[in-house]
Amino acid sequence: MASFRGTIRSEALKMKTKLTAIIPDTLQSTDRYPVVYLLHGLSGNTDDWSDGSQVWLLAKAYNLIFVIPEVQRSFYTDMEFGPAYFTYISQELPALCKKLFPISPKR
Repeated sequence: MASFRGTIRSEALKMKTKLTAIIPDTLQSTDRYPVVYLLHGLSGNTDDWSDGSQVWLLAKAYNLIFVIPEVQRSFYTDMEFGPAYFTYISQELPALCKKLFPISPKR
C-alpha cells in the first residue's frame, strides 16, 4: 500500500490544509479507481482514519483510493465569517484529487 500525506494550499479555505490519501499498490497508470472520501469527527484530524482503522485492508481488497481531508472543527460548512469548508470538500478537493490520483469519473 502507498500513502500520500501532505499539505496543500486551498483557494476555498484561503489557507494551507493537510490531506492524506491511501492508494493500493496495484495501481496501473492507465486504469481509473473508485474513491472514498472519509471525513473525521469533531475532535479528530486527517490521521484518524489512516491510523488504527481497516482502510488499508479495504483499499487493497477492493482497489479503492481513500482520501482523508483535514477539516478542523468546521462541521463541513461554508462559514459566514470563516473558511468555506463545504466548497472545499464538495468542489475543490475532488477536482484536485482527479489531477493527483487516477480516480474514476464514475460515481
